[in-house]
Amino acid sequence: MASSRFYNIILLTISCLCVNLMTLPSFVHSQETGTATFYTPPYQPSSCYGFEEQGVMIAAASDAIYNNGGACGQMYQVSCLSGTNLGTPMPCLGGSVTVKIVDHCPPGSCRGTIDLSQEAFASIADPASGVINISYQQYELTYLITSFQV
Repeated sequence: MASSRFYNIILLTISCLCVNLMTLPSFVHSQETGTATFYTPPYQPSSCYGFEEQGVMIAAASDAIYNNGGACGQMYQVSCLSGTNLGTPMPCLGGSVTVKIVDHCPPGSCRGTIDLSQEAFASIADPASGVINISYQQYELTYLITSFQV
């Protein structure tokens, strides 16, 4: 009887831990380099979601990423590597930002590989720099546990 109770407590503890660890980011593509710019609100409409609100940690993809709309909804981790001009020689703040692709940045209006929202850009670099060199990598959430049987 005591061993059965102990077994149930262990299973409950493992179940709780598994619920908290069910999804983790998994990088599905190698890290690439490019440049990033930023755009300012309002962020609607977008090529991917029309007038549907998608928050502020978002980005517009250039043709290099957009893939005829295939990038819509994809998540990217973006890190600042350096500045691209003499005006702000050290614009990077460190760290990275995760953004969701919600729009297309067509040739002619896109000066970078990825056009970050103003908030996303400001979280990794000084907006006064305008354009930064970046590394970026697509990722998706991977489910670690597919089924749990008791």
